[in-house]
Amino acid sequence: MKHKLPDAASLPRDRYSGWACVWCGARFLPHTLAVSAGRAEGRIARIDLSVEVFQCPPGFGCAINELEGDIP
Repeated sequence: MKHKLPDAASLPRDRYSGWACVWCGARFLPHTLAVSAGRAEGRIARIDLSVEVFQCPPGFGCAINELEGDIP
């Protein structure tokens, strides 16, 4: 997916922790292989909150919607 990643400081806990898709919020099951979406950058004061975030694998969740043109 070629979208700008959200600010790390604004991510909900499940997305920040890698438990859910950074784009659609779908929870990853233990056997689901999530795909790296990149590194979400963010700071609160001098504290660096940057973290690697994940997205739905091809053929699942929002990755299907992108193929259909539902995600801008």
